[in-house]
Amino acid sequence: MTSSSRADSIRERENDVIILLVDDELLEAELFRGLLEAEQDLEFHYCPRAAEAIEQANKIQPTVIMQDLSMPGDHGLSMISRFRANADTKDTPVVVFSGEENSKTKSLAFGLGANDYIVKSVDRIELLARVRYHSRAYWNQRLRDEAFRALRESEHQLWDSNASLVEANRKLTEALSEVKQLSGLLPMCATCRRVRDDQNYWSELGAYVSAHTDLRLTHGVCEDCLEQQAVEMGLSPAQVEAITQRFRRNRIT
Repeated sequence: MTSSSRADSIRERENDVIILLVDDELLEAELFRGLLEAEQDLEFHYCPRAAEAIEQANKIQPTVIMQDLSMPGDHGLSMISRFRANADTKDTPVVVFSGEENSKTKSLAFGLGANDYIVKSVDRIELLARVRYHSRAYWNQRLRDEAFRALRESEHQLWDSNASLVEANRKLTEALSEVKQLSGLLPMCATCRRVRDDQNYWSELGAYVSAHTDLRLTHGVCEDCLEQQAVEMGLSPAQVEAITQRFRRNRIT
């Protein structure tokens, strides 16, 4: 499921109020159910045994857990720690539902991660208001977490895309640096001045350079060769000097 789909799913359920009451007293549970039964938007679940509370919470995914303190075997305070240590309920609001008003017990409960402390004689309107408040806070937290998750995914995708672009650019730069560029040793015949290409064929240097670079070669005669040719033709030193001087002026290339 994508981040967008998960966020849409949460928005569709953000008005759901799913309550799990963990209390060994059946009579207390029925009284609690009676306070809620007229509210059509509330879904009530009851767990009478602390040992089964985590498993049931994982199954129904409550938006609020109401935890009684006076339970046999597992004290309600230890249940708060267990809910906080459980992956599926670590962020679920836990409301202590106690029969006594005790500041020390309240302090311990909040220190262990409880979100609220309600005495069982609470007014019905106040109880409903608190339950809905904590349920709404739960869904808002889910939406924030999903938004941060989507942001992290987008950042990772952006980093991956940038890394791919950088690597592609590096490869392109390397490829361009090798295109039409001669490097390394080039075998050349000492007599005819031809070079040996990659297919082990001997070819004229000019043809090889044109095939392997972007250079366009032009042909001419250097000053030394011009002077040598004039001498070989039997011209006088004065004639050779005149030809040389004219070459220098025109810079034949």
